[in-house]
Amino acid sequence: MRAAARCYEANPYFMARYAERGEAFSRSDGGYMVTLTSHPLAYVIQQIKWLGVLLASRGMPRWLLESHLDLLYDELSATIPKRRVKYRKLLKAAEVLREARHDWISQPDFETLAAAFAANSGNGLANAGEMLVSAVCDEFCGIAKAVPSLVTWLGDPGRFPAQWCTSVEDTLTCARAVAARNGYNHAKIEVSIGAA
Repeated sequence: MRAAARCYEANPYFMARYAERGEAFSRSDGGYMVTLTSHPLAYVIQQIKWLGVLLASRGMPRWLLESHLDLLYDELSATIPKRRVKYRKLLKAAEVLREARHDWISQPDFETLAAAFAANSGNGLANAGEMLVSAVCDEFCGIAKAVPSLVTWLGDPGRFPAQWCTSVEDTLTCARAVAARNGYNHAKIEVSIGAA
């Protein structure tokens, strides 16, 4: 419950878009993730990947799930330290999501793009830049609805001023360019390894 509350408070997007319903889903998702720790790590990762695709397709980029998993581990380990090893499976699942994100956009580039959005948009919603860049990473990982499901709300000109909406589009363009460049570099590496 505390992990869900911390995640919800750190990301005002949840309340702004989903209201109390979103908080209830955060708690139930957190409860579900705790039950996973009784299973082997491979199963935990499989289920977290499935949940990540589901949430990203509904407007919640996987970076949010990654953050929730980190907070969940912190809270569970502080409350029941003797089960810390069991709860490390949550950290491993968060790491898998993080590595998938870093395959397309490195952490320094991720932070730079998110900060540029905050500076250029008027910074009206904490972590909006992180969500946009994460949605692009999710898109490049094959989650087709990741960007549209987020931008339908986060880039809505009826909800946000023109400066914000322009910054949304600019951030998506820049993030896609970075991810495409990294994808090209990965392809070159694979080709050169294959040729060797």
